[in-house]
Amino acid sequence: MVAKARTKKPDRLAEAAVDYFAARSHDAWRRNLLKTDPKQKGKPRMRRRGGVMVDVNQPWTKLHPKAKADNKVAAYDAYDAVKKFPNDREAAAEYVHQRWIARNKDDPNQPKALFKPYARLPEVEKDKDRAHVDNMTKALAAVRKSAPKAKAKRAETTTITIDAKAWRRLESAAQQLSTALGRPVAPETLLAAGAEAMAAVCKAMAAEARAKKS
Repeated sequence: MVAKARTKKPDRLAEAAVDYFAARSHDAWRRNLLKTDPKQKGKPRMRRRGGVMVDVNQPWTKLHPKAKADNKVAAYDAYDAVKKFPNDREAAAEYVHQRWIARNKDDPNQPKALFKPYARLPEVEKDKDRAHVDNMTKALAAVRKSAPKAKAKRAETTTITIDAKAWRRLESAAQQLSTALGRPVAPETLLAAGAEAMAAVCKAMAAEARAKKS
């Protein structure tokens, strides 16, 4: 018999944080590109993503799905870095760099100097990896804040309706019990106690009936 593969339950927090991170990171990269080189505006910037050549010089909303998927891989790496090293920014940044090397080792467009170990990178390059960590931390905080809070379950209540005559009898019984005990007993308390007692009797009778049948 061939065992069926288990379907991994989707991590909605991770997915939301990745979408948040990827969209903002790409648009920030593009703004910086156009700021430093205004001639790039409207000029295709073709890169191979997912086996096809796509124009990455597009806003996130118009970006090719293959390019979006590629950006999300980087976002998931940033998410993993933050989860693995929640209290160590440098360790998380180093992990981001290691994953970047693994993703880009066959990309001829990347400068060879960037493939050094994290410890040997110049600070300006380390800051890029640190920024990934910081931005993912912000993304997680943002999606947690916007996530709908679980509604508290409302306690089930039971309403008991009695007529005026029965209520007067209940008040009389409560007064008699108050005198006997030397402390006040409200009719509502007596009614609740009676209802609980009846429920216990019914439960016991039902259990006895089931025992007889078996």
